[in-house]
Amino acid sequence: MGINRTEENLLSLLDSAPRQHNQAKLLHYVTTSRELLEKLVAETTSEGISSIAKGKLNEYSERIEELASRLAFQLELSLAMSGDEKAVETTREKESNLGPEQIRSPIALSSGLRRRFTVQLEAERPIHEKEINCGGPLRLDAAAQAHIENHRKLQEDLTDEIVELACQLKDRSLMMNQSVQVTEELLLQTLDSTEWDVANSLASTGRANAQGVEVYSLNLQNSLFPAVSAFRNDLYVCHGGSTYTGHLRREIH
Repeated sequence: MGINRTEENLLSLLDSAPRQHNQAKLLHYVTTSRELLEKLVAETTSEGISSIAKGKLNEYSERIEELASRLAFQLELSLAMSGDEKAVETTREKESNLGPEQIRSPIALSSGLRRRFTVQLEAERPIHEKEINCGGPLRLDAAAQAHIENHRKLQEDLTDEIVELACQLKDRSLMMNQSVQVTEELLLQTLDSTEWDVANSLASTGRANAQGVEVYSLNLQNSLFPAVSAFRNDLYVCHGGSTYTGHLRREIH
């Protein structure tokens, strides 16, 4: 069976409480841990079985009691340093009158811690604050209420502005994505057209080269044929003249 939300919150408090040095926060941790432990004890499955094992309950209870003992020691030390020894002795006497089961009870320990913490706070408060607190429930004047309303309105405006900025950021992101897609398509089209142009240019160049070679060959043939014919005629003339000269020489002799 996995850990439910209540047990997860309890473990989180028990893990972070040892690093807490503020007495008020530590008292809140201990009180909340005991409330969560009581809630875990009360939770049952559909078959009526407890949702957490007894061993884990004992482990959590021991860890809570260690924190409570640490907090009690800190409170007694603070009261002793402030000179309120009578409050410390009164608290010890009340706890000594409790039985072993009552001492380990989360409710009894929580109330004891609350009493000691209240005594400490009352001892540290100035006299004029005590007189003000005894006068009745605290009421806010018009200026305080107006300040609270202004603060609440500022928070709402800030929240609306954050939501609006988030929407604008989303719209700009969509526009940027669309722009990137359009750019990619244009690049692909440009590359395709460039490849087609290069292929056409190469084909045209090849055809032009072939035509140039053909024209050059024809020109070469046309220029060589008259020269060869003239050379053959010269050879024929030279050969014929030599024969006629020899015939004349024979007739003279």
